Amino acid sequence: MQFRNYFKSNLVHQSQGPLQRPLQRFFQKRWISWLKRTMPVLDEVRLHRRNIFIFPSKFGGGFSILIILLFVLGVNYQNNLVIILSCFCFSLFITTMLLCYQNMAGILIRPKAHREYVADQLISMQCQLSSDDTKQGLRLNYRDEPVADVSSLLGQRDVALTLNQRQRGTNRLPRLIIASEYPLGLFRAWTNLEFEQDIVVFPASVPYVEKLTAIEQGNGAYTSRRTVSGDSFSGLEPFRDGESLKRVAWKQLAQGKGMLTKQFEQTLGEPQWLDINDITAVDIEQRLSHLAYLVNHFSSKNQPFGLRLKHQVLPVDQGNLHRHAALTLLANYGGGHE
Repeated sequence: MQFRNYFKSNLVHQSQGPLQRPLQRFFQKRWISWLKRTMPVLDEVRLHRRNIFIFPSKFGGGFSILIILLFVLGVNYQNNLVIILSCFCFSLFITTMLLCYQNMAGILIRPKAHREYVADQLISMQCQLSSDDTKQGLRLNYRDEPVADVSSLLGQRDVALTLNQRQRGTNRLPRLIIASEYPLGLFRAWTNLEFEQDIVVFPASVPYVEKLTAIEQGNGAYTSRRTVSGDSFSGLEPFRDGESLKRVAWKQLAQGKGMLTKQFEQTLGEPQWLDINDITAVDIEQRLSHLAYLVNHFSSKNQPFGLRLKHQVLPVDQGNLHRHAALTLLANYGGGHE
């Protein structure tokens, strides 16, 4: 087994000579350029005759050669049964092509990206498929990524797709390939789609205790208390006369748990500045990972903080939106990666 894999890898490597690789890149570049001109980038795409490609599969190519041979043999030997058989196979060939196209037409594709993504991890995407008719034997994958099989589709369905490890920064989703060889595998219908959707990959979070230790030893230690206003929900307390009805937990009241009021936490500590020049690390990526850890830590404590990245400054604030803005700034620092 090991010898066979070694021989196969060497054979493939030798077959891709110095002339073949530039030609392959050239045709691939022209192909992508033609796709961009033909199929515009959209948020969602419905498949139809202008964005579905269909071509005989390897099995279909062999089947077409068999049809030609049967017809030639039937005419040569004047055998009507063989001629009828070749005509039947040809009609089956054409019918399969129409059914293969019809199996793809009408599908609505919409990618969904709602989660936060971290560098050096697999990215899980949700792709929503919708169809009014039953579709069979669909295969989906982003270019050069693992394939997800959909045996049957009717109505609406979410399909989980994975992308390999990505560098931090804002990344455009690669092209999505949807293919099918239904019903007999004689033809392969496929489409190659690009969506107008970017995903932000945050730096990996690596603990950094030096900054936290310095805060605890100095005067910037932070505490929190329950208040009537704040960004972080902290719990429920019994309702007291005179409190605003806007703070009543109506869901718990409907469940028969009594009148309860929502309590929030508000930070009382001094604001902290996170400066990339204050982080000691061997390289810039590790510094950004430490800053990502501090951003998540301060946000979990409702601690106001600001962020300085050389010429980029994020003012002091707090809350989940501020946390997301800080992580996005870290992700795109230096053009996404250095």
